Amino acid sequence: MPAARDVNQIVSVSRLYYHQGLSQSQIATELNLSRSNVSRILTQAKERGIVEIIIHDPEGPPVRETALEQQLQEVFGLREVHVLAATRASAPEVTARQGAAVFTERLAGVRRVGVSWGQAVQSVIDQLEQQRLRPLPELFPLVGGLSALDQLASGESVLRALASKLGTRARTLYAPAVLESAETVRSLRAESTIASVLEAAATVELALVGIGSVGVHSSLHIVERMKLTDAEQSTFAAQAPVGDICARLVDAYGRSVGPPSEDRVLAVTFDELVAIPEVVGVAFGVEKAPGVGGVLCSGALDTVVLDEHLAREVLARR
Repeated sequence: MPAARDVNQIVSVSRLYYHQGLSQSQIATELNLSRSNVSRILTQAKERGIVEIIIHDPEGPPVRETALEQQLQEVFGLREVHVLAATRASAPEVTARQGAAVFTERLAGVRRVGVSWGQAVQSVIDQLEQQRLRPLPELFPLVGGLSALDQLASGESVLRALASKLGTRARTLYAPAVLESAETVRSLRAESTIASVLEAAATVELALVGIGSVGVHSSLHIVERMKLTDAEQSTFAAQAPVGDICARLVDAYGRSVGPPSEDRVLAVTFDELVAIPEVVGVAFGVEKAPGVGGVLCSGALDTVVLDEHLAREVLARR
């Protein structure tokens, strides 16, 4: 019987084949091995448990990573955690499908529902089955619009798309989420048509929200649209914001960031968001880890749905 191959060689060949995508012939040339040797090494890698092949079927039932769920629940004090096994490519669809299932389950018996915007929220809405609930829930925006980001492929806003899926009508907030002037925000909040919607939004029983990370995706646009002065930028940087929820920024410890950014946002307040009985947050993509970690520390979320790669990175940063 041939001697067991050196583990380092097996790992090297496996990385080149599975991680870097090299063919067996290319590996043989690079490592000065025969192609048959490379094939035997890859077979041995599986036999010895060095390599495990996991098949993720995006159309099949979700596979949950219970060990990661328990860790997140313990570290962040969450009520419920869903971590989905997925490849990086399938993470958006798999996470959105589970988010839709969780949100649908929570809808039973709820009379008032709130929603934010963002790619994760859009993806969850795409995965929702048409609901015919009795009584139909009232639907409210938790935050103003962000025209470049809150559109689905059909051109409908997140709010309208969700209203269509639920078979109900939505109250509309005809104002942007982020403004350049704190004074303008105060003036808009004083308008009865806007104040009434925000006051009602603060009383919802269930909220579906995305989780942002500063400098990534929609969070980048949130800060850009504030048009902070140089002095304000210095203050903002000193506050070290990492994440956002409903355009409200938090630092790595989950503390709500104050002015100047706080005063530029038209949305439910952070305290109002925390007071909502059930807030379901959905996020995917490992690049969001800093922001997700900060938001999870804030206490604003009750239930969270994440892909496994994002969940591992969030835990690795604690």
